[in-house]
Amino acid sequence: MARAHLPTLPAHSLPVIGITTGDPAGIGPEVSLKAASDPALRGVCKLLLFGDEEVLRDRARLLELPWLLEVLSPGDLGMAARELPERGIVRVPATREQIRTGEGSRASGEAAARNIIECVAACARGWLQAVVTGPLNKRFLQMAGHPFPGHTEFLAHLAGAKRVAMAFLTDRLKVVLATTHVPLREVADRITEDLICEKLQIIVEAFPRLGLPCRRIAVAGLNPHAGEGGIMGLEEERKIEPAIRRTSSGHPGVEITGPLPGDTVFHRAEQGEFDVVLAMYHDQGLAPVKLLGFGAAVNATLGLPFVRTSVDHGTAYDIAGRGTARADGLVAAVRWALRLAKASEL
Repeated sequence: MARAHLPTLPAHSLPVIGITTGDPAGIGPEVSLKAASDPALRGVCKLLLFGDEEVLRDRARLLELPWLLEVLSPGDLGMAARELPERGIVRVPATREQIRTGEGSRASGEAAARNIIECVAACARGWLQAVVTGPLNKRFLQMAGHPFPGHTEFLAHLAGAKRVAMAFLTDRLKVVLATTHVPLREVADRITEDLICEKLQIIVEAFPRLGLPCRRIAVAGLNPHAGEGGIMGLEEERKIEPAIRRTSSGHPGVEITGPLPGDTVFHRAEQGEFDVVLAMYHDQGLAPVKLLGFGAAVNATLGLPFVRTSVDHGTAYDIAGRGTARADGLVAAVRWALRLAKASEL
């Protein structure tokens, strides 16, 4: 697929994007370095990689990638007199002797967490226009003492955001999740009228701010055939329908349709009938997104005080250090971050 052209700007006016290089035992360092080397992003933005300098240098040598990064400390970002480089690394030291490529651990989970903490802090101070996150492993994040089920909840905690939603964006389909990393047996209990209202409210507030249309929102049903009048479940009648009515009454300019059967609603949205779909659970929303846009789909967190995008893949420990990991997903996340950040400034 051909990439859209992005205008080249003078170096001093380029937006600054922070990239967390993810779990250093996985492919995060590799795809971050490859994205920083991508000629399509040259002259378009400044990319600052947050991670351990030696880990990144070692990975660059292993993969025979050019070292194009000027080394900075977090404090350097706030120096008004300093012109930031077009490509740089912000040093976030890790316990390298405990990190082995291809093997996630408590040490690699802590390193991934520190990268996020430092990058978010820089963004909160106004030094970055957006945050792009590389992949981490939830198990090792929690082993390191950070009790969050994923990036979304960790970022909400760091930013002090009380209401957030996980969105997945492609040019053809946009999906927001009502529930995220929840066991399937618990989803029906987690779905409440208030929860659906909250996610719909986030959509109608955040999408326009980010330059995304949301005049036509579809809400997926939880059960097969959206419950079929109560024959296959009552969540639609008792929880989802009241939430749609309640939210619609406060937003007469937005058409909210549903609950609609989950086996057809995403096709209808991809064909242009809806701007965004609110899915009830993780795989209901992610399966169609990844079918249509694997490698190009981008995860974005709605409700944060800054723009955050991410790749839609994991740490891929099995191929880390082999040079085969593609950076397309991270490049797409950077491009979406630029697009959303620009719209949010207007």
